[in-house]
Amino acid sequence: MSTAAHPGGNTSELTDQFIEFYETYYRDAIGRLAQRYPREQRSLYIEADDLYRFDPSLLDDWLDNPDQLQAYAEEALRLFDLPADISLDNAHVRLTDTADAIGARPVPDLNPAEDIGDYVAVRGRLNKVTEKKPRIVEAAFECQRCGTTLYIPQGRNDVQEPHECSGCERQGPFNPITDESDFVNQRKVQLKERPGERPSTDGEAMPVYIEDDLCDYGGPNGLPDRAGEAAVVLGKLRVDKSQLQGRSSSPETETWIDAQAIVFESDQYDDIDVEAHRETFEALAAEEDCIEQLRDSIVPQILADEELETALEAAVAWLFNSYRIDNDLGTFRGDLHMGLIGDPGRGKSTILSRLATIAPKSEFRSGTGLTKVGLTASAVQEEFAGTTDWTLEPGILPRANGGHCIIDEVDDVVDEKTKAMHDALEGDQMVKVDKAGIKADLPTRTALLASGNPEYGRFDRHEPIAGQIDFDDALVDRMDVLLAVQDIPDPETDADLADHVLRTFDDAARRELANRDLATDVEAPEETAVDPPVATETFTAMLVYARENVFPLPTEGAMQLLKESYVDIRGLNDDQGDPVPATPRRLEAGLRLAIGFARAELSDTVEPRHAERAITITKNVVGLNFDPETGKFDADRTGKGTPQSQKDRIKGVEDLVEELETREEPATTDEIVTEAQEALGLAPGKTEDTLETLLGEGELYQPKGYDTYRVS
Repeated sequence: MSTAAHPGGNTSELTDQFIEFYETYYRDAIGRLAQRYPREQRSLYIEADDLYRFDPSLLDDWLDNPDQLQAYAEEALRLFDLPADISLDNAHVRLTDTADAIGARPVPDLNPAEDIGDYVAVRGRLNKVTEKKPRIVEAAFECQRCGTTLYIPQGRNDVQEPHECSGCERQGPFNPITDESDFVNQRKVQLKERPGERPSTDGEAMPVYIEDDLCDYGGPNGLPDRAGEAAVVLGKLRVDKSQLQGRSSSPETETWIDAQAIVFESDQYDDIDVEAHRETFEALAAEEDCIEQLRDSIVPQILADEELETALEAAVAWLFNSYRIDNDLGTFRGDLHMGLIGDPGRGKSTILSRLATIAPKSEFRSGTGLTKVGLTASAVQEEFAGTTDWTLEPGILPRANGGHCIIDEVDDVVDEKTKAMHDALEGDQMVKVDKAGIKADLPTRTALLASGNPEYGRFDRHEPIAGQIDFDDALVDRMDVLLAVQDIPDPETDADLADHVLRTFDDAARRELANRDLATDVEAPEETAVDPPVATETFTAMLVYARENVFPLPTEGAMQLLKESYVDIRGLNDDQGDPVPATPRRLEAGLRLAIGFARAELSDTVEPRHAERAITITKNVVGLNFDPETGKFDADRTGKGTPQSQKDRIKGVEDLVEELETREEPATTDEIVTEAQEALGLAPGKTEDTLETLLGEGELYQPKGYDTYRVS
């Protein structure tokens, strides 16, 4: 151990050790500090890993006695060999730890009873940031009896007056002299558990005090620019001594971290071992059905019909995303935004939950839970760390910056919240805050997946889907993909779904009983109905690898296909004078989808097959008017209009009923279904739906008590 661990040790020796340490590791850094001090830089940051390599006992002593060791380190900085005209008398030395040599702990792992007074490294999220306020560190007092001025160092939580005047030796009274007192800027921050480490919904939090130049650390507006980001805070764990004094004293007291350094986690994926899975996912990427395997691995417990398969395939592109371009030729958003609207019971929440698990970094909230968290950011006046302050609290979009943002039941907040999302989802993807002395520019570069229910609870199969979605137009315009999944009864599909659910339960039950050893004759199945083709860990590692290494460029063939599809959509209303159903945003959306599919195959280029997948997804987007019955885009599918194929079907069935009605007996349902199948090629279900539509519109009627139809 160094002499710092022992009272009465040789402090001159400690100072010399730090001077030697600076000579070995930080001569250039101190030179840069001297050039920039004090306007541009006021602190020297030293790495815990460097201090350990120089002398492990010095690091140990700093962790046990942070105030003393920092004082020695700053004295050594003042004595360091610098040009005569440069002084670093008031510069700080801050111990940081970008290599995690100290070993950062989550907030709940702090043990205040043991850690008080120690230098700690605590990881979490900067959940709240207050405005910058001056704090008095040394107060000047004037003795009212003799005029002597006294300077008294101040604690954080209470004001200390002089006990006795050094001039007249009387106990006051004393008046504070503001102009001669020393102040330092201060912010308060709430460090909160990160979502993946939370044992509860809210998670634990720790107040953090930030002072001096650290208030302005992290961005043009200082710490508020980093609100919502994951970080490690390093500093001394302290207690509120004022709670142990006076009439209101208590055996319990609050703790906080007196921060000396902050390390922002620039790499969000340190805990994902990409190399361990690389051989597996590179082999997967070479297979022809790579995207299908990824699609089927999202929710293997759900038997997907055609609509769900489309949604899951789009989700693959959403997970892999495109990449951002921002240079003098233009700005192109890389994050894909996706909307999923569907009838209850279609598994939307299960899909969203699995996507949040697969994505390397994600924020997942329901609309009902967004009232407190918020979408963008809010500056509110509230009680925080013992006082009432304006605090900046980032919403879900800034928190998801650099990853994926998932909002379920977004229709619950569509009226009051979504308008604030528009700037956050487009262009610079930035939330700007300027309120109550707090300025911040919070990046929101995240891929949004918003899910909701139809406006009237369930989709009406007889009405265009676009008119049943309670999304604000500007939000819809920013969605690259907006898909609908409907719950349509079908005997064959329903039977397959029932088999899948029952097989899944049987497999799960057998595995559970075998694991518990409750039934010796029950063996765990080697494969189950819900085993994904691609393991979740491999899927996640593949996403991280693609995000950091795969940036495909579109080929001429892919661009030509996307161009033709875009022109096809744009030409819908040439002869009708209606609003154009697609803008260049739609073309960019198709390109992002195609790039997402290319990244899913770890391809260096966007091939025509990737563009074809993107176009297939686009044909299912709500409001883009693709009519699967005719294989063409149909302008009447937008809004409240009736698609041309539906008009033709309605007219055909109505003419058929009128023709059959010329007989002596009116046509029965079975007769109409049979004739429509033979003459019009309509499936029975479509004919029955059309009959219901004609009844609802009053074009047909049924005599009471009879299963027959007549023309009105």
